[in-house]
Amino acid sequence: MKTSWIRGVSLSVVLLLLLGLSVAEAAPITLQIMANAVKGGKNTQDAEWIEKMIPEFEKDMKAEGQDVRVEFVASGINDEDYKARLALDIKGGGGPDVIAFDHFWVPEFAEANFLLPLDSYLKTWPDWNQYYDTMKAMGSYKGKTYLVMAGTDVRMIYYNKELFKKAGIPVPWQPKNWNELLQACRTIKQKLPGVTPIQLNAGVEMGEATSMQGFYMALYAAGGWIYNWDTGKWIVKSPALLDALNLYKTIYVDEKLGDAMLQVSPKAREKSFELFAAEKIAMYVEGTWMWSSVIAPNGAWAIPDRDTRIGWAAFPGSGKPGAPPIASVSGGTGWVVNPNTKHPDLAFKLLAKLNSAQARIDYWKMKPGIPARKDLADMPEVKADTFISETTKKLVPYTTYRPGQPAYPEVSYQVQLMTERVVTGQMTPEQALDAYAKAVTDLVGQANVEIQK
Repeated sequence: MKTSWIRGVSLSVVLLLLLGLSVAEAAPITLQIMANAVKGGKNTQDAEWIEKMIPEFEKDMKAEGQDVRVEFVASGINDEDYKARLALDIKGGGGPDVIAFDHFWVPEFAEANFLLPLDSYLKTWPDWNQYYDTMKAMGSYKGKTYLVMAGTDVRMIYYNKELFKKAGIPVPWQPKNWNELLQACRTIKQKLPGVTPIQLNAGVEMGEATSMQGFYMALYAAGGWIYNWDTGKWIVKSPALLDALNLYKTIYVDEKLGDAMLQVSPKAREKSFELFAAEKIAMYVEGTWMWSSVIAPNGAWAIPDRDTRIGWAAFPGSGKPGAPPIASVSGGTGWVVNPNTKHPDLAFKLLAKLNSAQARIDYWKMKPGIPARKDLADMPEVKADTFISETTKKLVPYTTYRPGQPAYPEVSYQVQLMTERVVTGQMTPEQALDAYAKAVTDLVGQANVEIQK
């Protein structure tokens, strides 16, 4: 009797253990997704889109026989604080599984092993073939891919069609090289007194806009760059660096095709936008958002008839051997996977869902921008926006991007200072480049710079 009772108890315990195991196995898997977005606040469209995507993903997983719950970790803080929070969470062994991420941060986080390499997943993800090579490169570092780009931007020349017509320059207009660009500037200066032919950002007052929308455009168009990804060194002297500075000298010093004093005046950027909207500047080298926000019919410097009055052209290559036909520079954001995730396969499935064609179109409807995928530019929704569709197809294949190295902000400041010294006549291009080379070498060390002949 006693033995029978013990056996009964033992059987009950086993059954309870089995039942507990079964319940544990059936417990849902939880993934977290984080973005610097909060509904009703910062990047509200992003937050709304993520909340829409979560139940769709959970439904997809249920169809595959997996019970997956996704939690959205919203944030609405300064971008640098967001970056610091991510670094601390990941370093501590935690953090969300899938993270909205600036491509510019990839090198720094990858060096610290704070990102999961995605190459093994991307090899079998059919959508990866739809990404421009330039977009793939923006999410890569030292031969590994860590980020899938979601959206980007590009830079170009905006021009006032009415001013061009008055000057006798046919539109649409697309210069083939710097000679044609400068000739258009000269014609405007001659035919339209009181109109500044071109705005190519320069100087410290313009900040990063000088680097991204100004000097890098000229430098890349000359066939060069400030950083050598193959050697991991900063390029402090090259023929292209000198060519870019000489273009600034031609525009601002020799021929006065641009307003040098505007570049160094307080609130220079705002003033230049105002002058372009007032038709006092004929050409402006800027990014995508100038069209979508600055000069939009409801923008801060609105041009009500923007679509008919303003045209755009690709920034031309210099025309010298080795220079690209056109130049653009891009920034952008995407998605990464936390190396601490306990469910890397599911985390990538979530990332893939967020970057699917349908998901990106749904996002685009809420927040239009330059897509990272080739196929989106030809989708009806995007094609209906001629500006986005055409700039994507023409400029994204040629674009480049900033090196996300820890020293970059200080190097960028030296770029801005170099242009300021040239446009204000303080130094010749050769002298300004010598000063730049010395300053960057002092910043990063002799072993981390190179001179190209």
